[in-house]
Amino acid sequence: MTTARTVRLLGALAVLTAGGCVDRKFIIESNVPNAQVYIDNKSIGAAPGYMAFDYYGYYTIRVVHPGYESVVKRQHVVAPWYAYPPFDFLAEVIWPFRIHDTRRYYIELHEAPQTRTDDILNAADALRQRGLALPPPERPAEPPPRAPKPPAVTPGSVIGPPVGPGPGPQTGPTVPGPAVPAPFGAAPAPGVVPSVQPGYTPPRSTYAQ
Repeated sequence: MTTARTVRLLGALAVLTAGGCVDRKFIIESNVPNAQVYIDNKSIGAAPGYMAFDYYGYYTIRVVHPGYESVVKRQHVVAPWYAYPPFDFLAEVIWPFRIHDTRRYYIELHEAPQTRTDDILNAADALRQRGLALPPPERPAEPPPRAPKPPAVTPGSVIGPPVGPGPGPQTGPTVPGPAVPAPFGAAPAPGVVPSVQPGYTPPRSTYAQ
């Protein structure tokens, strides 16, 4: 009898344990079909994308598509009341029914501004024309010539203009100089006329008798 009750109790617990569960799932939708969806840098496929999760908190959602601006969103997934203890044990183990927690997020993409090739070429040509229309730049004034550097002075050198050779001997008629009286008793030089000053009396010779 006791064995039968134990078997039935274990069977009931097994049914309850097997039945109690929480299914958590992301659904990411977008206005652009087939846009690629990433959650925490992990690809979950094209929009609408599905992904199961186990924990609540912050997730980074990124949606990209060619021709559209990429969107990155930091999403906070708030935990429900039955995710807090002691209700989490009841929801995960005791509650006989399956709980579905589905979080839907809608990401809207906008077309990226497109620049045509001919527009770029036209803008470049207009810029070149404006550059050609500019006046030529003014030339800067020429600097004054530099003064010559003085020669280097070495020890022992003479500073000043160079000294040339002295005047050479004079040529032409000779002008006689002033007459010089000859000493007494000396014969006059040839060609020299002795001069006698007025009132001059020559001394008498001691040999004259």
